[in-house]
Amino acid sequence: MDRIQQINYEKDFTIDFLRSRGDAFQRLFEKLMSKLYPGDFMACRPWGKVGDRKNDGYLPSKRTLFQVYAPNEMSATEAIAKINEDFAGAIEHWEEYFDVWMFVHNTHDGRLPPHIIEELLRLNQANPHIKIAHSGYEELLIEFRKLDIIVLESWYGPAMTTSDKVNLGFDDLKAVLTHIATAQDPITVEPKDVPFGKIEYNLLSPAVVSFLKVGMEKAPLVKAFFKGWKNPTYGIQIAAAFKNRYAELRDQKPSLHPDDIFGRLEEWAGGTTEVSPKRKAAILAVLAYLFDSCDIFEEPPKLSQ
Repeated sequence: MDRIQQINYEKDFTIDFLRSRGDAFQRLFEKLMSKLYPGDFMACRPWGKVGDRKNDGYLPSKRTLFQVYAPNEMSATEAIAKINEDFAGAIEHWEEYFDVWMFVHNTHDGRLPPHIIEELLRLNQANPHIKIAHSGYEELLIEFRKLDIIVLESWYGPAMTTSDKVNLGFDDLKAVLTHIATAQDPITVEPKDVPFGKIEYNLLSPAVVSFLKVGMEKAPLVKAFFKGWKNPTYGIQIAAAFKNRYAELRDQKPSLHPDDIFGRLEEWAGGTTEVSPKRKAAILAVLAYLFDSCDIFEEPPKLSQ
């Protein structure tokens, strides 16, 4: 698999992970495991009053029972009570079938609250015959990286390649920008130098940063496109449209993670048509150019002299 394809798919998975809460996160987890372990991983469907008997998935080859934890909101007391209830139910119904009880969570930075760490350690001490493990974003990303290109294409569609990036031209940019140009009235936007630390300040994940840096290699092409366009305000129109869309996403409540904002800008720029790999390369180049010119995302505060 092409390195740029890999970066593209990791960015897509990262954004999916960020957007998924509750049942949506469990569906994402089941999809990943089913594609990675076809014919082995067993997703458990709740059944009437019986429910799922505290089984959110089972992997026979590794004798691992999964419990997925992805609440929208939950207090420390509720979280501890749920962990104990789920583990006790797993022991009651499935103990003879598993050696590993895997606590799967949706914290993006991989960090768990102290009350959950303490409870998992307590369970481990009280049940030495069972390995109590946990899995978050980094662990699931490692699993995601094991998928081959055919499976990834069936999930997310074709990704842009190195060839798409190298061969990107003005016609590809024009196809992406045409439907955006009329979205806003021209507004004077002065491009600025990218402040040091802008990527870090915006808390973009490594997956999205890697993808953005690929696009920055083609940012000069976008600049040349705007400079050579017959309408001198065309680039200003585009920048204003993206800036306004970014502000709408940034100010949403509840707030969106910067990675999610990046993904939504991608989707908005793609329009309603099916997005080809070449079109994805053009969208990425435009986003990178606008990030570079400080039209989207936040500038870090200037250090006082």
